[in-house]
Amino acid sequence: MTYEAELAAFAAAIDQDIARLLMAASSAVNARALAALDPDGTSGVRVAHVPVIASLDAHGSRVADLAARIGHTCQSVAALVRDLERAGMVALEPDPTDRRATLVTLTADGAALCAKATEMMRSAEHAWRDELGDATVDSLRATLRRLAADGADSPG
Repeated sequence: MTYEAELAAFAAAIDQDIARLLMAASSAVNARALAALDPDGTSGVRVAHVPVIASLDAHGSRVADLAARIGHTCQSVAALVRDLERAGMVALEPDPTDRRATLVTLTADGAALCAKATEMMRSAEHAWRDELGDATVDSLRATLRRLAADGADSPG
């Protein structure tokens, strides 16, 4: 038995699946942004690092706190932090409130990357507004926020 009909039906359904289209759109936007931020690909920064950087407190964060904020394991966040440290985007410093703990802090290079990324996001939104119109972009943002907030209750 080959299950040809089931595979064909699944392929047709996945081609129209909203969740898959959202992921594909996110991947495409992130890939373009990263290519613009790091055209020669030498920074060592990947899309997977973005949530870690975005979750840092101004005075530093513990890996466990970062992991909780982004919904990853401590081990995976620690690996991402090591990558970012090698890339010069973050530094590890002793926690002044607990000698046993370490804080992850943003470096000057990390701050420069954040500033450049922020400008790129604003520019991309401006381009989308020019192409799609303000109402469409505002509606898209509101819909995506609602879908993200309802993620645990979503169908499927």
